[in-house]
Amino acid sequence: MELSRIENFRLIDFNKAAGDVYFKVGGEEFKAEFIFYLQANKCLSIRVGRHDPSLNTRDLEEYIEKYGRGLREIVRPEVERVKKER
Repeated sequence: MELSRIENFRLIDFNKAAGDVYFKVGGEEFKAEFIFYLQANKCLSIRVGRHDPSLNTRDLEEYIEKYGRGLREIVRPEVERVKKER
């Protein structure tokens, strides 16, 4: 499972955002929604939201466990952007 891109990053609550995360698996691309829990302009944690049924929920959770720190850094500019737009 390889992260392809993150799109449609948006605030869904005062301290919660969501984004469409695309993964390449076996040459195909699949979409999952990740929920990002925020404090000020930082992402504190990430959870799995809705996702393509072809993706295993546990695999997505393990991906977050393994690469969560990197994901939080990737979305930091997006967090700042959506907070300013608010």
